[in-house]
Amino acid sequence: MQIKAWFIGLLMTMASVVTSNAQSASDLKAIKAANQSFYAALSALDAAAMDGVWANKPYVVNIGPFSKTIAVGYKDAVSNYWINTFDLFSKVSVLSTSIAQVQTNGKIAWVIGTEHAVVQFKSGGEPKTIDNFVTNIFEKQRGNWRMISHHAQVIPK
Repeated sequence: MQIKAWFIGLLMTMASVVTSNAQSASDLKAIKAANQSFYAALSALDAAAMDGVWANKPYVVNIGPFSKTIAVGYKDAVSNYWINTFDLFSKVSVLSTSIAQVQTNGKIAWVIGTEHAVVQFKSGGEPKTIDNFVTNIFEKQRGNWRMISHHAQVIPK
């Protein structure tokens, strides 16, 4: 009788693991899609799309590869930051070139990897190529993953 109870307990644990892995796989897919939405908005120089990617929270943080300060809060980190940044460029193409890690605890997720950017400044000159290490952090809000932190750092050559 003890073996039967142990076996049933083992089966229930295995079913729980399979269910949580399925949920995790679903979350990982949604996190990667949210990450891709960030790069699509960035490459399109689309402030409205960028607003849709980010959580409208006072604790969001943005540190771009050209940043001299840490932008904190929705107004500074999202609204002002992206409008001012987009105003510098006539063309931007940014791709997530590698993802070293995607991890979630179900409420918070992070994507760590590299990104490759080609930017054309409105002021002229040749297009500039930039490769960055990147950390993007997302928070699950009402079933959707929203960015709460972006940090891009130029990879030294």
